[in-house]
Amino acid sequence: MEKENREGMFEAFGKLGESFLSLDGAKKAAAWYIETSERFATQALELQEKATGWAKETPLAPLFEAQHNFARKLIERSATAARNLWQVPANN
Repeated sequence: MEKENREGMFEAFGKLGESFLSLDGAKKAAAWYIETSERFATQALELQEKATGWAKETPLAPLFEAQHNFARKLIERSATAARNLWQVPANN
């Protein structure tokens, strides 16, 4: 029975390796990485916007707003470029 369990475990790892080493597996991993990175970057930007909320009524407000707009476009364009490179669709 132990031998059967070991063989089953090696088969499972073999199939897992095949799925990751295939082009489809690489695309799935790339899609996951792109989505996760985009989400983390967006959350960091939202946190930064909250942290600079104190500047709404100051002369610094346009500077922070321009910075946030630039960062949002950069995140969006970077994710789009990565999706195009890997030929994976957006999960919107």
